[in-house]
Amino acid sequence: MREFTEPEALQLLAFMNKLVVGLDRLGSRYHLSPEDQAWTMAYVFSRGVFKEAAHVRSMIHSKYKQELEKGQDQDEIEQLLADLQYWKMPTPKQLELFKQKRRKE
Repeated sequence: MREFTEPEALQLLAFMNKLVVGLDRLGSRYHLSPEDQAWTMAYVFSRGVFKEAAHVRSMIHSKYKQELEKGQDQDEIEQLLADLQYWKMPTPKQLELFKQKRRKE
């Protein structure tokens, strides 16, 4: 893996801070109102956020070797992320149960 330049590292850190602090603020402010929380998330997670996240991901990917070695079937990133557990989208039933539970809180 190659190292990040200082400007790259600052850009990555800035995005992660915006994401983590923003989610924390959203959860703290709207913890009693699931509907307001959902609308706020829709407002915050605009296309701009997704474009910025994709750019940050691309920056990170660029630091890893992407060529396959002889006999390998995965590059370095694929090997690192092979067991990554992605968030699962809830089924309609799970979502409805979650909404009901949150409304009771």
